[in-house]
Amino acid sequence: MTQADVAKHLKVARQTYLDLEYGKTLPRLDTLITLSTLFNKSISYFAGERPSLDNFDTMELFEELQQRYVKKAPNIADVIPH
Repeated sequence: MTQADVAKHLKVARQTYLDLEYGKTLPRLDTLITLSTLFNKSISYFAGERPSLDNFDTMELFEELQQRYVKKAPNIADVIPH
């Protein structure tokens, strides 16, 4: 979607949308709602809020991903006949 397309959906001039996109002006609530609907994102996404990773245990996630998605190679001692 082009900037002109978004501006048309917002019913504003392209330059007005550019000012919003580059943070030169703050959007009105109705503009945020329209953007949220248009891009299928929450309003908080456009307000710059991001989830906090302060209490996030990356090692726990890594171990879980390994268990789910990493195929273990067979032990060579189990494969070679004795």
